[in-house]
Amino acid sequence: MEKPFRLDGDVYRQLSIINRLELRADLTVQSLYAKAVLEHSLYHFREQHLKEQIDQALEQRDEQAFYSLTDALNDHRDRYKGGRTLHENGFRLHLTFQ
Repeated sequence: MEKPFRLDGDVYRQLSIINRLELRADLTVQSLYAKAVLEHSLYHFREQHLKEQIDQALEQRDEQAFYSLTDALNDHRDRYKGGRTLHENGFRLHLTFQ
């Protein structure tokens, strides 16, 4: 299983740049990091939940539920395909999801 709370190197580089730019950066970096962890947590929780429901639908041979849930999983992935950009104190942090 992947480590859902591990952010990629690009995110850490962006946070490092923000940290060097201003004195108020500590709070900004902490806030952006917290938002990033939350966003990644929500993404991975929802994906895992849908996968478990798909497995249950397969075990129960529920074709309608299977198609409905796979559509929901695909929609979920599509919503995050381009990533998410978080904003705080005029700074932006772009997250990617896999």
